[in-house]
Amino acid sequence: MANIVKVGIIGTGTVAQLMHLPILSDLHELYQITAVSDVSPSVLSYISNKYNATAYASPFDLVKDENVDAVFVLSPDQYHAEYAKAAILAGKHVFVEKPVTLCMEDLQELIDLEKSHPDQMCMVGYMRRYAQGFLKCKELLEADDRPIQYLRMRDIILEGDFFIGQTKQPFMAQGDVPAEVIEESKKRRYEQVGRALGEGCTDQQRMTYVMLTGLGCHTLAAVRELVGLPVKIESVSVRGEHVVIVFRYNDFLAIYEIVNDQDIVQFDAAIEIYQKDRRMLIKHETPYLRYQPHNFVVSEATKDDCKTTTYGPDYHDSFENEVKYYHDCIVNKRQPKTDFIDAMADLELFRDICLKIEE
Repeated sequence: MANIVKVGIIGTGTVAQLMHLPILSDLHELYQITAVSDVSPSVLSYISNKYNATAYASPFDLVKDENVDAVFVLSPDQYHAEYAKAAILAGKHVFVEKPVTLCMEDLQELIDLEKSHPDQMCMVGYMRRYAQGFLKCKELLEADDRPIQYLRMRDIILEGDFFIGQTKQPFMAQGDVPAEVIEESKKRRYEQVGRALGEGCTDQQRMTYVMLTGLGCHTLAAVRELVGLPVKIESVSVRGEHVVIVFRYNDFLAIYEIVNDQDIVQFDAAIEIYQKDRRMLIKHETPYLRYQPHNFVVSEATKDDCKTTTYGPDYHDSFENEVKYYHDCIVNKRQPKTDFIDAMADLELFRDICLKIEE
């Protein structure tokens, strides 16, 4: 019982209800959900009763609860900085879903707090960086010095409503959020994205930035861990929610596609690494369906043939992998790899991408 981490959840929307809450509940030997907070009174009541947790209308009251060891900040992005700061100052460990913040100055404040509270583990939820296929790819890259010649990455997806509707997963929509709260939330997001991109930023730059911080950071942060940051952004082509980016690394080019407005039922999220005689493919499935089989595929050319090795199927949930890892960080006082400092590189890259967009 000594190693059970008591968790307070700020924000109990769709993703929290379908992923974080059931996973944390299933991992009852590691975590106990003791407190929840949400802007929807009906959802707050439903979730607190379902998980037998104390309900708080205010997140700032939740972080003061002595029965909470770690706070999971799962609210809309524009509130992450404020709630994470309050949790750290209240002496709690903090897990923040990506993006950790929308602008760099807010993130820098969290980094400074993180440094001044070294015994509190602060982690950002880049769940794809804890997937088994990703970790195997990283292992193979580190064990082999053959050069990368080309890299493709993409997020061409259908959002979760279709999958949720087909599978009838139980969740309660936040239908009673006060209108003034919704309006204030929109204004806050607009202001923070404006601070991130600077005065005079265009609507297209804003849209692209939101896409990168919301969906693109999964893939771009994963590639950053595998091969580092690009030395140059060669080009950025955009048309609404269609974005194509070409990056230059020291010895190779990389292309990233992000399309997030299609009705075709697919979730084509992948990273492909080409090394002349070897190709490695990391493929991710929709997170809205848990325990889907994941495969990591390596194809290698020989003198007379080609050999394909499939690692998997692996049925571990990436969300589950990351919270298990986070528990280990808390118990063993080990700094997470996806901490606040790590996340700064993404916000800087996203800003530079958007500032390269030409009308």
